[in-house]
Amino acid sequence: MISPGDVRAFVLEQLGSELGDVGMTAADVTDDLDLIEARVIDSFGMLEVIAAVESHFALEIDFEELDPELLSSVGPFSRFVAHEAARAAS
Repeated sequence: MISPGDVRAFVLEQLGSELGDVGMTAADVTDDLDLIEARVIDSFGMLEVIAAVESHFALEIDFEELDPELLSSVGPFSRFVAHEAARAAS
């Protein structure tokens, strides 16, 4: 089973250099940090994160159900992916 913590850890690992570019570390990332507003990534970078998460966790996720304003926030994104993974497994 994939937990929100698993997703969060993977996303932050993937964004290590981008976080460093804006003077942040994974420890600085709060649950509600919007990665786009914080200029960690742009919308194309968010698509890359989604593709990496789907590939890494062997998932195909329909993000249409997630409020677009929450898509680029680490916590809601991680919880949504974990929820969708659990739903797909049942």
